[in-house]
Amino acid sequence: MIKGSNKYEKLGESLQGIYTLETLADRLKVDKTKVIYIIHRLRKLGFVKTSYSTGKRRLYSISLRNKQRGVSYTEKINDASISPALKVTSFNPYYVHGRTPTYEEALIYAIKQRDVRYIIASLALFRKISDWSHLYKLAKKERLIREVVALYEIARKVVRKVKKMPRRFINQARKTKTNNFHYIVKHITSDDFKDTEKKWKVYIPLNFSDLEEYRR
Repeated sequence: MIKGSNKYEKLGESLQGIYTLETLADRLKVDKTKVIYIIHRLRKLGFVKTSYSTGKRRLYSISLRNKQRGVSYTEKINDASISPALKVTSFNPYYVHGRTPTYEEALIYAIKQRDVRYIIASLALFRKISDWSHLYKLAKKERLIREVVALYEIARKVVRKVKKMPRRFINQARKTKTNNFHYIVKHITSDDFKDTEKKWKVYIPLNFSDLEEYRR
């Protein structure tokens, strides 16, 4: 290996590809402890992005492009996850350059995907929300105020340590109510959260059985 401060830069450039711990250890001819340390160093330099295959197995994408493309909303969503099983994988992630996206932005992005896996993962983001005013402005812009409040109510039921939503946010959501129901995910409704659906005129695409990972 190359000595000096550019040692891991050079290594990262030479390891373009997707690996498991085992395949990377085999490539470098080192043990598992050493390869975990190498991944840690390469991640700090921006070379490594982590995803999950079937069976919750970690995959490490090592690429120079990872250093250049910023942080994706999917990564921000997964950063808030409380379980590997709740992480999401995107084949076409949206990257933010020059700054780190906020949890408030990630929540709105997750809802806009109109995908059950993203909606399940989004509930953990409520634990990270600190700027409710910012979240309200984003939700208002995307016409998602009722969807945000409805999912917040579900998060309060299944996710630990969710902070209390300001009364003003809830009052504003009430003002947007109509007699028309909105789908979060098209044609999917809940058997377990009918009270929340009726209260906010929003169909919840989840049941308690979908949220077992949060309840463990």
